[in-house]
Amino acid sequence: MNEPLLDNGREDGGAERVANSCGCLAAFVFILFSTCISSLEPNEYGLMRNFVTGSIQSQVVRGGIHLTGPFKGFIVFPASQGTLEFSRASTDRPPVQTRTGADPQDPDSGGQPIAISCAIQIRFVASEIRDVYLNFGSFEAARQRYLLLAGNMVSNTAQEYTPADFWSHRDKIATRMLEQVNQTLWSQGSVLAERFEIMKVDFAASFEQSITAVQVAEQAKVVNEYEQQVQRVVQHISVLKAENQATIANISAAAEATSKEIRAAAKRDAFNLKQGMKASKYSELKKALGFDMKHMSEYFKIKSVQGQGSGGKVVIGMPSVGETTPKMEDTLKHNDL
Repeated sequence: MNEPLLDNGREDGGAERVANSCGCLAAFVFILFSTCISSLEPNEYGLMRNFVTGSIQSQVVRGGIHLTGPFKGFIVFPASQGTLEFSRASTDRPPVQTRTGADPQDPDSGGQPIAISCAIQIRFVASEIRDVYLNFGSFEAARQRYLLLAGNMVSNTAQEYTPADFWSHRDKIATRMLEQVNQTLWSQGSVLAERFEIMKVDFAASFEQSITAVQVAEQAKVVNEYEQQVQRVVQHISVLKAENQATIANISAAAEATSKEIRAAAKRDAFNLKQGMKASKYSELKKALGFDMKHMSEYFKIKSVQGQGSGGKVVIGMPSVGETTPKMEDTLKHNDL
């Protein structure tokens, strides 16, 4: 009766041992598989390294899941552009402290102290990553080296320019600094500098105040020159106005003189015509009445008295009205001057 129970116990123990063995095998396979697989982000380079022997392969891979084998893995470097920043807000380095070149107007000054805040974008080249690792040991160590090299080149290049160039030619300075930094980083660090930006340039407070004062003086000089030009134009306009007024006065005076001459000549001609007509009519009257000079003298006296009287008829030393001939009466009526 007890033998079947023993058989069942043996069967249950064997199944458990098989299950345990399978679990251990699966765990071993999983661990082995996990140690043979390595993954990289899309923007990462991987340099294969044997963690036992320390050997480095020359091939560099980028992104994805890769079968590396046991005791091997990737040393990671960024495949995207990275930024090296020199500023007060950066955790990399503070602004680059340096000096400008000597000012041509003050060659003994030796330049002005400045603090340059800038940013540099660098990019690793896949074929050079092995050399970067062999030279620096890690990405962070290489980055610290790049910060040192780039800061030195920015400082050296700044001394090629005068203080005024940092106002008027900052784009040219940035281009020159990028060329110098890229050349240095490539030759000494096997990395490319893609872009360079000068974010801020700080001068000494006393120098900035002197520059501001000079600029204000120059602007005041320009404003004064413009005011002089305006006054020159105003004075020129006043001169032209006076000349025009003088010309108008001369024209008006000439016109007035000509007008007076014309009126005087007209009055003279009218007087001459009137006197000539009177002489002609008196001559006709003398012939019509048959007067001599004595009679004409008496006639003028009568006309003078009539002009001073009340308009009545006056006869002085002349024949009576009844003694005058009809022709004489008609002539006196029609030539009563």
